[in-house]
Amino acid sequence: MGEHINIREDRRCERAITVIKELIRNECQGFILPPSEVKRLLGIPSYYQTWYLHKRVLELRKNLANSFISMGVSPEYGISITLYKVPKDTYVRFSPRN
Repeated sequence: MGEHINIREDRRCERAITVIKELIRNECQGFILPPSEVKRLLGIPSYYQTWYLHKRVLELRKNLANSFISMGVSPEYGISITLYKVPKDTYVRFSPRN
């Protein structure tokens, strides 16, 4: 039973990541999702007042950071999504001895 609930929660988070990536692809600067939309997107009950402390919100932030997307959380305004500036010349410095 517990595994079934965890799989369902993972699917919600994956769906939210997919939606956010699609939205950020269409937006230039980023966007803000109000608390009601965040709750609906992540499946958090609407009566949950401390939604910003929910584990799905924390998991969403962690997963978005892996794809160069920054997420700010505000209890009043919701979450703000912006894209990191990815460096064009990515290289690794190493010692000449290696």
